Amino acid sequence: MTGQEGSPEFFAPPLPSPRVHVFIPSAFGTETSSLLERTMRVGVLARALAVFRVEKVVIFHEDPKRPDPNARFLKTVIDYMNTAPYLRKELFPIRPELRYVGVLPPLNIPTHPESRTIPVGGMELREGLVMRRGEGYYVEAGLERPLRLRSPRRPMSRVHLLVRRKKGGLSFRLVSRTKSPYFLGTTAEVRDGPLDRLMEGYALRIGASRVGELVTDGWSRLGEALRGANGNVCVVFGSYRRGLREIAEVQGLRLDRLFDFVVNFIPDQGVRTVRTEEAVYAVLSIVNLLISMRNR
Repeated sequence: MTGQEGSPEFFAPPLPSPRVHVFIPSAFGTETSSLLERTMRVGVLARALAVFRVEKVVIFHEDPKRPDPNARFLKTVIDYMNTAPYLRKELFPIRPELRYVGVLPPLNIPTHPESRTIPVGGMELREGLVMRRGEGYYVEAGLERPLRLRSPRRPMSRVHLLVRRKKGGLSFRLVSRTKSPYFLGTTAEVRDGPLDRLMEGYALRIGASRVGELVTDGWSRLGEALRGANGNVCVVFGSYRRGLREIAEVQGLRLDRLFDFVVNFIPDQGVRTVRTEEAVYAVLSIVNLLISMRNR
């Protein structure tokens, strides 16, 4: 999809309305001992989140009393993938868990430009890193030269910019990530605590589970709920080790009271176990379709 705010080809897909947040268990990928395979699977997950313009992924612990250190690995790789390629060396020093990031697929989100130059008349969304040089403050945004800021900002802070090239040169303005209508990539958070507390404040809470109502039976009601959602929506997934029903039991919660909808999005699945990253594609394709129908 290509936006129309500028020319040529201003690529700026909008965030869905309502905005979608995805909850992933911290045990994701730990069934394999291979760092290479774990890295590749996180890459597939991050691609799915980007394809469906997920604003935030929350990494939660299945058993809050036993936090899984794998959560930090997931956040690090997802953050790495969503960072503009020209900023990665500065922001991610060499570390063991990033050994295989070279196999990760590119996201090609709006803030990952294809060139260091912008054609005359063109406009791009870019991610930048604030630097101080002498008495001035600049932003490294992957262009021919850093862009000078009019007012001081904290060095090494990350910003987003809308950059335009006119015949007279480059102009830009800073873009607030929280207020921007555009998809700027997926932020990752590791959060502690039980699911009922983590999901407080969401307008609609959807659980993806094999033991849920078939999506074909609840299609109309789910669509109506999404159309009427006055706030963010969260979609929660289980792991290979525990489905949502088991996670709820571990946390002393009841599945039917935890979510507004518990849905089986893959009726008559052809495999014994659907991997989380596979479920994310299946579930978000349906949620995205229902949201798109709302906005037509």
